[in-house]
Amino acid sequence: MYKATLPNGWFLLAVKKLYDSELCIRSFDLEIMMGRYSHRNIMVPISFCIEEEKNERILVYHYMSNGRVSDWLNDTTTLGWPAVIRIALGVARGLCCLHHSLHMVHLSIGPESILLGNNFEPRISNFGMAIFIDYDLDKNIGFDKKDVYDFGTLLFEVIRGKAFGQTSKCFSNANTNGPFTTYTYATNLFEDPFGFYDAVDKCLNEIEFEDEVSALLRVACDCVHPLPPKRPTMLEVYSKMSNIWERDGLFEDSSTF
Repeated sequence: MYKATLPNGWFLLAVKKLYDSELCIRSFDLEIMMGRYSHRNIMVPISFCIEEEKNERILVYHYMSNGRVSDWLNDTTTLGWPAVIRIALGVARGLCCLHHSLHMVHLSIGPESILLGNNFEPRISNFGMAIFIDYDLDKNIGFDKKDVYDFGTLLFEVIRGKAFGQTSKCFSNANTNGPFTTYTYATNLFEDPFGFYDAVDKCLNEIEFEDEVSALLRVACDCVHPLPPKRPTMLEVYSKMSNIWERDGLFEDSSTF
C-alpha cells in the first residue's frame, strides 16, 4: 500500500499493488467488480491498471484519513461514543447492501478490513475472501451468519476499545466455538455487573450514553449467538441499532443501502 497525491496536490490517494498470484488475481477481479457499485460504506477503487511486464496489478482508492479500526483499538487512543455508533451503523449498513442487494458475503469482517474516513465514517474493504451466494441453494445457507458473527465481534471490540487479543479473559474460552460465546450466553453479560462494566471502554462508562451502550452490547450478544440460525440478519441488526442512532439525533434513512 502506498499513499500518493496527484501532481497538483488536490487529492490524497491510496494505491494498492498486487503481485501475480492466484489469490491476488481473484482479489483484483473482485475489487474491480465492486467498482461498478457506489455505496458510502463500501470501499471501491476509483481507478486501476495492469502492468503486464512486471505482473503487477494496481488499484487506486480515495485515501481514508483515520486509517483502520484496528489502529484505534489500543491503550493510547479513544474512539468515543459518537465514533463507535457511527462505525457500528455504517458497517451494518454496508453489510446490508452486500447481503441483500449484491447477494455477497464478505467472510473476513474485522478491525483490519474497516477503513475510517473523515468523521470516522467507515467503509468495508478487503474483498479477497468474498463470495456471491444464492439464498435458494442449501449449500449457501449460513454464510451470511458468519458475517453477522464477525460483526458482533467487531462491536465488542469497538465498545471495549481493545482488539480481541487484548480483551478481558472472561470473554474467551478455549472450548468455545468463538470469542465471547460462552461468557455472553452461559454466564450472561447483563446479570454480571462486573462483566458488564469490564466489557465497556472506561470513557464510555463515564458519559451519558449508558443505556445506548447497553443496547449496543445486547445487539453484539445476539450476533455472536452460538447457534447460527439464532443470529439475526443484518437487516434486523441495522433496524435495532437505528433506534439507538435515532435517540442520539443521528438517524439516517435506511434506504441509503
